[in-house]
Amino acid sequence: MRAQRLMAWLAGFSLLFVLASCKTQPPLPQQRFEVKGKVVAVDKSEGTVTLAHEAIPGYMAAMTMAYPLKDKWAFDVLKPGQSVHATLVVETDHAWLEGIVITEQARPESGPLAPPQALRLPQEGADLPDIRLFNQDGRTIDLHQYHGKVLVLTFIYTRCPLPDYCPLMSKNFAKIRDAVRADASLAASTHLLSISLDPDYDTPPVLHAYGLECAGKSTPDPFKDWEFVCGTAEQIRKLAEFFGLSYWNDHGQIVHALVTAVIGPDGKVRKIYPGNQWQPVDVLGDLRSLLSRKT
Repeated sequence: MRAQRLMAWLAGFSLLFVLASCKTQPPLPQQRFEVKGKVVAVDKSEGTVTLAHEAIPGYMAAMTMAYPLKDKWAFDVLKPGQSVHATLVVETDHAWLEGIVITEQARPESGPLAPPQALRLPQEGADLPDIRLFNQDGRTIDLHQYHGKVLVLTFIYTRCPLPDYCPLMSKNFAKIRDAVRADASLAASTHLLSISLDPDYDTPPVLHAYGLECAGKSTPDPFKDWEFVCGTAEQIRKLAEFFGLSYWNDHGQIVHALVTAVIGPDGKVRKIYPGNQWQPVDVLGDLRSLLSRKT
């Protein structure tokens, strides 16, 4: 009985974590955490540094993650293999590193540290592969079933801890969905898909709970035009590779880039938005443009 109570408590705690990830919250005070880790990669053009860092008490487990870096000077001196200390600053909708200090230079004998290389983005006009997945209700879907509509898809996972990664994608999709429902010219011809990169954890019940928080519990038929889907590890890998998205599991967290795509009614790729700098208004403009051509 004690073991059963413990398992029930853990299940309830996990569900609360999922439900909190999309819920609209009042702005929280800025949180600051000490980070210690090793530089894996430096991307000056994107303004990010990827760290393989120790556990951050009270926030996240040890993992490898790309973070925006506030200290611009550091891009000229940071190199893979260096040990660093920094401060992770977390606000409601974004996070960044600042105050970075190099504590140890890379050792020549250490092996190379590098995440999987990003794949090439699909060209405009490429055909979306017809991959079979399942949605938040456990129902099988095929990507080609959305032909005739503009399909907007993005990649997330429900346990994502950083506010400007998956939670931001879901908030942006909520804004798109609300705008679509308010515009009769878009409502009948648009569909949204949030695709999980975490097939081991994001089962239909987890996706359903997460989706209700993102799409709105009080919204009529919340999954009618916005589904939350996953598949087997092989299916998700195949789809992610098509969109040039690299990802891997690190201590239970999914380290990944961000890709959002707009697929035309003909099933062809029409627009790719890498990263998190795009705005809902950008995608809504794409929708109106594509549907005006259709008519």
